[in-house]
Amino acid sequence: MELFGYSILQIGGELPTLAVLVTGLVLAVARRGRLPGRARALMLSGIAVLLVVSLMAMAWAFAVPHLLDFRSIDGGAALGRFRLFSMAMSLVGWIGYPVGLGLLVAAALAGRPVAAPAVDWAGWTPPAGDDAGHADPGPPPPAPAATQWGATDRPAPPPAPERP
Repeated sequence: MELFGYSILQIGGELPTLAVLVTGLVLAVARRGRLPGRARALMLSGIAVLLVVSLMAMAWAFAVPHLLDFRSIDGGAALGRFRLFSMAMSLVGWIGYPVGLGLLVAAALAGRPVAAPAVDWAGWTPPAGDDAGHADPGPPPPAPAATQWGATDRPAPPPAPERP
């Protein structure tokens, strides 16, 4: 019975994740009109991948005590089989969780409408005003060379005349 303590603890830890995924699956199917088709497909795919990974983790947690019971089987063969299954389950988790979460993130972003720009700059024209009759003042004069401490050797230029 002590071998099953690990399984019960691991399965109990996996149950909240399983409950959230099943709830998400039910809501995605029941409220399918709230999401566009592509976002819904990505969400269902992501939930399905995460459900498979979660169910495999639960099955692994249930199988571990039996695989670790080396008393009834040749210890070397059982240990090799345990290592193989452990590596396979690790790979499934390492690949499955990021893929499933990536699909859910893609679903969240695919369901958002593209925001229109606040201002239509394509039809912008400069306003007609006081500057229409004045000549362009040209480029600014070159900046004086800076000394070691950031000051210049030249005096400040005179202020520009104000426009009437």
